Amino acid sequence: YRHFSLFFTGKFQVLDYLLALIRTSTSDKVVLISNYTQTLDLFERLCQIRGYIYVRLDGTMTIKKRAKIVDLFNDPKSEYFIFMLSSKAGGCGLNLIGANRLVMFDPDWNPANDEQAMARIWRDGQKKQCYIYRLISTGTIEEKMLQRQAHKKALSSCVVDQQEEVERHFSLGDLRELFIYHTETVSDTHDRFKCRRCVNLVQVKPPPPDSDCNCDLSLWNHCYSKKLLNDVVLKSAWDTGCISFVFWHYSHEEQRTTV
Repeated sequence: YRHFSLFFTGKFQVLDYLLALIRTSTSDKVVLISNYTQTLDLFERLCQIRGYIYVRLDGTMTIKKRAKIVDLFNDPKSEYFIFMLSSKAGGCGLNLIGANRLVMFDPDWNPANDEQAMARIWRDGQKKQCYIYRLISTGTIEEKMLQRQAHKKALSSCVVDQQEEVERHFSLGDLRELFIYHTETVSDTHDRFKCRRCVNLVQVKPPPPDSDCNCDLSLWNHCYSKKLLNDVVLKSAWDTGCISFVFWHYSHEEQRTTV
């Protein structure tokens, strides 16, 4: 990757900005996850350019060495800022509570795989508020994958006792649709909702009080601008000009106990 450039994709520009903000304005550590080792190679190149100290875990690493680098990264005194992770190699079972921010760089067709990978930082022993960022290229096949994930989750919840009987098929029209690049949209996913909570590119009605991040994206906050964002880092990253739309929600409200 001798000719690597941060301007290859909007997602890399956003990632670069997020990492810079997190590094300079917080004491947080970050987990970067991708389904592809080639993308991890690009992460490494980015870290080398910016001088970030990192560790990498993929399928080539032995079990013994994995445990060692996980312990090293989770040590509050360690200088490691970034943990790069192949979702296929370490998406299940790892406890990465040394970080409280996670970036999911690309989606998997199976929503369960992504959910397992994104759960690496919200584990027993985590003492900080966690932030999970999913980067999706608007109007591309990635957004179609996100929509298919949502469909599978909804289908699964409806037929939880008959999952083995459920079989998904792609028609020829479906396959063609996957590869159509929609350029005239800020979010193809939101367009398909026919959302009644948004008027003239502004969310005028908040999500239902009983909703959380386990709900369908139609019940999340919908942001056409940074005004409704409460994450200072993401709000600043909007200024890159590479973010067109954000879905966000809490997993739960913080509970404070007085003793």
